[in-house]
Amino acid sequence: MQQTDIRQIATELVQLLGPTDWAIGGSYLLQCYGIEPQTRDLDLVCTLERFEQFKALLSQYAHLVPVSLHPIYRSKGFARFSKNGLVIELMAGIQVLKDDGLHSFEFQPEKISWQQDLPLMQLADWLELYQLFERPKRVAQLQQYLSSL
Repeated sequence: MQQTDIRQIATELVQLLGPTDWAIGGSYLLQCYGIEPQTRDLDLVCTLERFEQFKALLSQYAHLVPVSLHPIYRSKGFARFSKNGLVIELMAGIQVLKDDGLHSFEFQPEKISWQQDLPLMQLADWLELYQLFERPKRVAQLQQYLSSL
């Protein structure tokens, strides 16, 4: 999928979901900062309170894709959609099952950074999430970028 297509969909999502209680993360966030050249999906994180409302809105905008239970991801809210070949994932109440129990990530809407008219999560939050998700390549990529600032 072309960068412009993902950007168009992200812009449409701002219109659909409104300006609060959600933000863009994942590889598209990294692409917005020039860290990642290509992205295959759009990760959205929202508050647990708004999850069902956003899921309903997204269901009218894109095709809801069934998801099976993941062995370690235990988020309180998770939905996957497809729009013109782009996978959109909506997450809330992010939790990951580790050997020592359940680890949680608390999304804080007040930390959203608006850039190019898109609500972006903090890179430091995605560093924490990539560590939680055990994605060493992404962790290294982000650590290198953040240390160069």
